[in-house]
Amino acid sequence: MQGSGHRSKSVKIAVAIGLCMLMILPSGMSAEIAASNFDIANPPVNFPNADGSDVNIEQPEWGQAGTLLGRVADSSHDENASWMGLSDLPNPREISNIVCAQPSVIPDERGLSDFNWLWGQFITHEIDFTLTQNGRVGENGTPEQANIEIDENDSVMGAPGGSQIRFFRSLYVNVIDENGVEHREHPNAISTWIDGSVIYGSSQATTDWLRAFEGGRMKISENPYGDLLPVAKDDDDTAPPMSFAGFSADVRFIAGDSRANEHIALMALHVLFLREHNRLADQIAEVNPDWSDEDIFQMARKLVAAQIQVITFEEFLPSLGITLEDYSGYDSTVNPQVTSAFATVAFRMGHSQTGDVFLRVDEDRMPIENGLMSLFDGFWTTSPVTEEGGIAPILRGMAMQVQPANDIYYGEDLRNHLFGMPGAGGMDLCAMDIQRGRDHGVPDYGAIREAFGFEPVTNYSQITSDPEVASRLTQAYGADDLGHIDPFMGMLAEDHLPNSTLGETMDALIRDQFTRLRDGDPFYYENDPELESVESQLAAISLTQVILQNTEIESLQCNVFFAEHNVEELDCYMPNAIDETQLETSTDADYSTLILGLIGLGVAGLLIMNFFGVAAKEEE
Repeated sequence: MQGSGHRSKSVKIAVAIGLCMLMILPSGMSAEIAASNFDIANPPVNFPNADGSDVNIEQPEWGQAGTLLGRVADSSHDENASWMGLSDLPNPREISNIVCAQPSVIPDERGLSDFNWLWGQFITHEIDFTLTQNGRVGENGTPEQANIEIDENDSVMGAPGGSQIRFFRSLYVNVIDENGVEHREHPNAISTWIDGSVIYGSSQATTDWLRAFEGGRMKISENPYGDLLPVAKDDDDTAPPMSFAGFSADVRFIAGDSRANEHIALMALHVLFLREHNRLADQIAEVNPDWSDEDIFQMARKLVAAQIQVITFEEFLPSLGITLEDYSGYDSTVNPQVTSAFATVAFRMGHSQTGDVFLRVDEDRMPIENGLMSLFDGFWTTSPVTEEGGIAPILRGMAMQVQPANDIYYGEDLRNHLFGMPGAGGMDLCAMDIQRGRDHGVPDYGAIREAFGFEPVTNYSQITSDPEVASRLTQAYGADDLGHIDPFMGMLAEDHLPNSTLGETMDALIRDQFTRLRDGDPFYYENDPELESVESQLAAISLTQVILQNTEIESLQCNVFFAEHNVEELDCYMPNAIDETQLETSTDADYSTLILGLIGLGVAGLLIMNFFGVAAKEEE
């Protein structure tokens, strides 16, 4: 009886305290997350080469920059059609006008944020980059072009006599397969591994240029809004090359990947992880004052790469609806090789998910001055970052805004105004995506489906329940051979799997690629013995955490891959940020919270008094 009485007391105490706390806590109280500080005692001994070579000891060339993209099905290159694939299919611009023209913006049905397409772009820049021939075929060479013809009656791009979208073909090598058939294959210019090369580069020269060689840190450029990417002087011939298509700003930011300046959101992610590296380097140096600059740098690099892995496999892929099979350890027989069907087709899905507006907001989630920026105005510019609030307004906006659905439709700026206005360099990304797949010899939609064991398409209703989508495909490609269409259009048209943003063919390609990237990597964070002591900490990392600990942003939703615009629902914060908020709240005298707290104390008091009364009776 005594034991029962004690249990009864404990339950009542817990109930009283719990109710008291519920009454006192203001609504919308967030969850505190700690900064990721990793206490590692020993300096790293093993770490990947910058170019990705020698990662797999048994197959040292696997994953190395310069190795060829792979195939999931035979190439469709046609020697008689200048080595273009699917050359018998309609003109890409015509297909774009019929299939990809957006009637209205359709938001993602699962509420995915702009971080979904942004991280997709960031991670594809981490693992693949096929260079075009423009400027890369030697002094006497002439780069091949497969320009896309535009009819003079085109409602947006038409001009008297017609015009063209310039299209430079990809670099290639001639390969003779096991059947003696010659076809083209395309080198991947960067390291295949998820090893942080997007931040550090895929060559030792790039990595060395980016390093400060002091305290394990990387170079920065100082700015009132926080540290930014380093800047190369005009006369610095040693600086890594960067892509500056149409780039008119006077700031020459340098990053590990040459595409970092493409738009303001991508630039913001590059800045974020540059700051994270330096934050980790400072923390490692403080804990290990005897470590060399090299030791600190390589360990910080390892940790950043591990964080990118965690965010990709534990947040990004699940947000798409992909949960891979449980990790069973490193398998040296697994080739991480990126396939053409993945890089050139499936993982361009983000192009249909990109809206026409960059949203830049303050901490109250209200637009800053000129905060609603068109996608067009955000291409190849630095001033929004250097002069208009830094990266924080951009990142808040990405987390707040629901991205367009993963479907056949492209936004106006991407489909008609890519990098310029019509007649002034503007391109059509839908048409160019189609043409790039043909340039790389990716086979038709039916062949990709067959490679993964899916049923052949005999009616478009098999892949889409939307009669409008089926009608557009029929109008563009005809109804004779429904599998013989551009693979990207077929994948974008597919109904999504349950609890997914992907159709079955796109899901299969992405699932296959990331499974091999994980299982074939001995430096994957769950396999690397040098990260064993901090593996549980790494597993808990989120993109939200990286953002909060490297920006002035005070609070965010805990999973930024799902959009949230309600300030009351931003459920994660860093301790230093919330402290400032609490001080402001107390100064403003939130009387409603105070009143609720007093009521809560009163109720809790009654509960406690009742408890003691009952307890006294039990003792009697």
